[in-house]
Amino acid sequence: AAPFLFSPLYLNSYLLPWVIWATAALALNLLMGWAGQIHLGFAAVMAIGAYSAIHLTRAGIPFELALIGAGLVSAVIGLGFGAAALRVKGLYLAVSTLAMQYLVDWIISHTPAISGGSQATLQAPSFAVLGIAIDSDARRYWVALVLCILVASFMLNVRRTSFGRALVAVRDKDFAAAIIGVNAFYVKLVAFWTSSFIGGVAGAVLAFCYYGAVTP
Repeated sequence: AAPFLFSPLYLNSYLLPWVIWATAALALNLLMGWAGQIHLGFAAVMAIGAYSAIHLTRAGIPFELALIGAGLVSAVIGLGFGAAALRVKGLYLAVSTLAMQYLVDWIISHTPAISGGSQATLQAPSFAVLGIAIDSDARRYWVALVLCILVASFMLNVRRTSFGRALVAVRDKDFAAAIIGVNAFYVKLVAFWTSSFIGGVAGAVLAFCYYGAVTP
């Protein structure tokens, strides 16, 4: 009900980014809070999702499918970095994921096909969800809010599953989890994949609903 209760300035400057960043924080919490894996390159994951969604939408793909595509691209790239980074632990894992941040930043800035140039800005195309044009502050807020609710519901339900319990076991003591039959490396990879997917979608929503553009 926020669009009816607050001014457009308050809605766009505070509530909308708060909802989007909450979605991204939930995604990162799945990896860091539940699986116990440090990730300092999550902004790169969101950037991949933002650029992917804009390019897919410009290619004529509906926004709903572009969101899924952005999440998949982020998940694949995040999984690739995760598979390499998970061979180390602790501080070394943190440094490995931080390297992802700088590498992705460099690639985006130096690949005109992606960013248009290091100083370029790509405007987000107009978009619709389920045939409804998202052309107002309230509708952009509701798109972000629905996504946040979906992710929060997913997180609340995952904790009740065997995968959620495996995440906690790996976080607390991965070699002890392995002794009782948990494939720690597989669980960590799935955590990287899922977290990156949601982070990519959150990055796309950040570009379309808040910034209205994306730039290095």
